[in-house]
Amino acid sequence: MSSAVMNAVVMGLPEGPEVLASRRLPVPQPGRGEVLVQVHAAAVSSPGRPVPPDGSSVVSPYVPGSDAAGEVLLPGPGVAEWSPGDRVIVLGEDPTDTRPGAYAEYLTASAGRLHPIPRNVSFLTAASVVRSLATAWAALFRHGRLGTEERVVVMGAANPDGIAAVQICRWKGIRVIAVSDGRHARRLGALGATRVVSHSAPDLTGRINTGLGEQGATVVIDVEGTALPASLELLESDGRFVVTEGAEKQLIDVRLMVERRARVIGSAGPIDGVDIAHILKLIGEATFVPVIDSIHPLSKAAEAHHRAASPEAFGAVLLVPDRFHTSSEEFAQLREEGRPR
Repeated sequence: MSSAVMNAVVMGLPEGPEVLASRRLPVPQPGRGEVLVQVHAAAVSSPGRPVPPDGSSVVSPYVPGSDAAGEVLLPGPGVAEWSPGDRVIVLGEDPTDTRPGAYAEYLTASAGRLHPIPRNVSFLTAASVVRSLATAWAALFRHGRLGTEERVVVMGAANPDGIAAVQICRWKGIRVIAVSDGRHARRLGALGATRVVSHSAPDLTGRINTGLGEQGATVVIDVEGTALPASLELLESDGRFVVTEGAEKQLIDVRLMVERRARVIGSAGPIDGVDIAHILKLIGEATFVPVIDSIHPLSKAAEAHHRAASPEAFGAVLLVPDRFHTSSEEFAQLREEGRPR
């Protein structure tokens, strides 16, 4: 396939760093320890990649996107664990990786970044929920030390990671208060939230405490990185505040933190392969359901990014190569009929 070309989306153009444009590019070739994957669905991610910490810059223009679901097309030299036709989810973790990303018809990835998708889990489902479930799983279990008798508050609950946290709490039978835009209350309730509180409601802390039965939260998880000061007020003594994103600098009340013996925990780091395997098994058993806001053809990547940034968005926004495009309504119908795509 050395002379083959593919459709891709690039950024870093002279027109501006946020401009997304369709281009025809050579299909990348897998090097040693790499695998060539045909992309069936990619999760819409942050528009730009961070600059590598050594000060060097990524190749510009470049193909963004870190997570994709698809099929192995060609294992590179030294790769024995993957074969053509294997169904996989590719999860990017290295911000300094300058290889073309997931906004393309094909991508290459290190063999260790691939995880097998069960046959009864669709590409769209895998692309929409595996990353968010893994993020929420690590925040709640590995860093938040979630137990059985907990009271949880999820800040940013309409975010895919927040939706995942709500579903995990429902699965464990834990009382969970979802804080989000009020327009998403019904859907969050259906996913397992004990109560939904609008983030713009007056007396936000009081409303959340009412939902908790006038007890403090044992765990607050913030998936957007904007709610640290308010979150400390919600915690009971020895409570844990777990944050998965760092949106901005924030001031905290150290006195309150000390009085309540609160623990502030950043949840980041490499995704655990054992966790991914367990999560995929649970997805296959319908323990967790995919929540997809919208599905866009690759040629409409800019439209997808605008949708992902909208407060009306609820759940994952996906990109698919144009030849595989399925609308979110068609996907819902396929799920009802038990036909994964």
